[in-house]
Amino acid sequence: MMRLYRAADLIEATHLKTLLDSAGLDTVLRNENMSRVAGEVPFIECWPEVWLRDERDEPLAQRILDDFKNRRRNHGPAWTCAHCNEWLEGQFTACWKCGANKPM
Repeated sequence: MMRLYRAADLIEATHLKTLLDSAGLDTVLRNENMSRVAGEVPFIECWPEVWLRDERDEPLAQRILDDFKNRRRNHGPAWTCAHCNEWLEGQFTACWKCGANKPM
């Protein structure tokens, strides 16, 4: 068994685990409840981790992980809604505040 990824939050770790599982890989999510002890334990030790049960699956898992990381980076720049002037991160295609679409 090997640790494949340490995530900053549980949503990110769970999403990656789902991607890996849907590719037929056997994974384990660890530290999902460790945020409760953050401060008493170094914060990075409390981050959720995705582990791969069979190390022979590492090449496929690594390709999925690389794609996951690239998709997160390629959302484009942050933008400001032309309708309500709300600032939004690049991954959003519509304004959460007023519903206006992201300009092309």
